[in-house]
Amino acid sequence: MNKPTTMKWAVLALGCAALAACGGSAENDGVTISFGGPGAPPAVAEVPQPKAMGKAIALASTAPLAQVSLAPSDQDFPNPERGFYRFATDPSKITATSLDYVVADGQRLVYTPADLSAYRTKDLPSSYLTKLNTGFANLRKQGLKAVVRFAYNYPETEADYLNAQDATLSRVKRHLTQLQPVLQANADVIAAVQGGFIGAWGEWHTSSNNLTTPANKAAVRDALLAAVPASRQVHVRTPADVAAWYTAPPTLEQLLAPSPTAAARIGQHNDCFLASPDDVGTYWADTPAQSAALRTYAQQASAVTGAGGETCAPPEVAQARMACEDILREGAAYHMTYLNRDYYEGFFAQWQAGGCMAEVSRKLGYRLQLTAVAHSAVAAPGGTLAWQVALSNQGWARPLNARSLALTLVSATNVATVLPLAGTDLRQASPGEPLQWSGEVALPATLAPGSYSVHIGAPDAASALAATPAYAVRFANADSAVTGVQWQASTGRLVLGTTLQVQ
Repeated sequence: MNKPTTMKWAVLALGCAALAACGGSAENDGVTISFGGPGAPPAVAEVPQPKAMGKAIALASTAPLAQVSLAPSDQDFPNPERGFYRFATDPSKITATSLDYVVADGQRLVYTPADLSAYRTKDLPSSYLTKLNTGFANLRKQGLKAVVRFAYNYPETEADYLNAQDATLSRVKRHLTQLQPVLQANADVIAAVQGGFIGAWGEWHTSSNNLTTPANKAAVRDALLAAVPASRQVHVRTPADVAAWYTAPPTLEQLLAPSPTAAARIGQHNDCFLASPDDVGTYWADTPAQSAALRTYAQQASAVTGAGGETCAPPEVAQARMACEDILREGAAYHMTYLNRDYYEGFFAQWQAGGCMAEVSRKLGYRLQLTAVAHSAVAAPGGTLAWQVALSNQGWARPLNARSLALTLVSATNVATVLPLAGTDLRQASPGEPLQWSGEVALPATLAPGSYSVHIGAPDAASALAATPAYAVRFANADSAVTGVQWQASTGRLVLGTTLQVQ
């Protein structure tokens, strides 16, 4: 965003034996850190990755399996809730076509800064709340999701920044109470909500109402967690705040729990990523060791929650980390899920010149690559279908929000029967690691006998979006004329080239 410098995972042969899901949990020991003097690359901790959760499932079926090995693809393609985002307008001003250019450019994510400056001292009018609902509906029409931030000021200059006005704590709480129904109703098109509200640009510094005290920050955090749907994360500006609230980084178990803990719902957005030795105050501390500790914490926490943000204009270009080796190292270390494509161009120019821009675009967030899929070749109506899936996450982060795999049976008359695969929450997919699942799924008793083409997909978890192809995850796999594997854009599913005989 245009603003002044500020704080800113070998083909796997699948037989009839079940594939066991990796067991384990996040660990926080075994971390090594190195850091140097001014201008040196920041400390990058070697953080143990959380393992995929689940138990081995012994398949009862002794029927033959239809199976296919899948080839990887290095194609860059859009996917929901990840990647480069585009800077949009206030969500209340989004029209049914105003963001068509984002889709045309191959992105699926926008950043929407909601401007509450006119309401610093009064309630949000019902007309504004209605416009917010309309804006989110228009996002939905265009197949997009948003990173949302509400703030009371968006200063354009340093002078404006120093004099930026926000609202009182009671007013912030009141506004969040009013916004809660809107956020709940539109959670399906919200990727994450940034903290906002406090200080200049809603970046949790430079508050005119003393909102940056530990007590007031905690109060705004609690109000945000209450207003934002429990299925969505709140991303705050500085790791020091998160580390102060939760001394131990979140675990994968906490994230995947039916009711995720507060720690597992708090992520981070770094709005001066790579721009200076301490990322322009993001990792500021009294000593190098304390700053390194904040970086270690951020890497450990983001291994579970992911992270996002933007680059910014470097205070001193010589100290900015603009080379390809920098973004490829730190993008992975900090599990970057989303990054502003509209700011700051100096970084993008260097990445393009260095030849890594396409890789950065592919690696941001998750990149799910299927290795092999197998399923029963024969089944009966009302019976069970045995299935096995192996995949890896070739991106920098696990998916931000819950979604699971589904097999779809397509009849000769093009009737589709969707079979959700229990226990396949894709947030289990740790970057760079293999993940294996197996199980059985019941077939409808009404399923007509015949031959069915089998597809696999990862539709949106929201029922309103589950059938919309733009919101389905595209797997990083190549089509094959030999096996019949083919991505089907019209349905958002991967055709496996296998069949199921129902008899």
